[in-house]
Amino acid sequence: MMDWWTGRSRREQILLGVMGALAAGILLWFGVAAPLRGAAQDASAHLARALADEAVVDAAVTEVARLGEGAQARARSASVESLVAETAATVGLEVIRIEPAAEGGGVQAVVSGPSTVVLPWIAGLQADHAIAARHLTLLKGDVGELDVDATFVGLGS
Repeated sequence: MMDWWTGRSRREQILLGVMGALAAGILLWFGVAAPLRGAAQDASAHLARALADEAVVDAAVTEVARLGEGAQARARSASVESLVAETAATVGLEVIRIEPAAEGGGVQAVVSGPSTVVLPWIAGLQADHAIAARHLTLLKGDVGELDVDATFVGLGS
């Protein structure tokens, strides 16, 4: 190799050196620098998306916590009777009668409404307001309607 190099004229050695330096520069640019720059841009975009997702999740967590505190405060401040009446009216059920239960506390409620609303309403009372149905009778009413006779009690009482 040394014989080959010394066999070249000074001008050829300079041209070969410049060509080698340019080839090394191109290899470094396209083989190392450009991929690293692309990876850094991708990482930056991924970080921005992750931070945006985190902000959305944080906002949702804050909202859920706020709603949970509101439901707990309502459950503590409102009576079982008022919560049953309020939620039944909210979901579109007709409240026929609500009165204190004869035994064991709670309230006796008779409501009527679409069959697709009744069971989710009862589940919502327990999940959102800590009110459970101790006794439940469902009777078929008009087409697609149910009549509900239930005794509701607060789970904390």
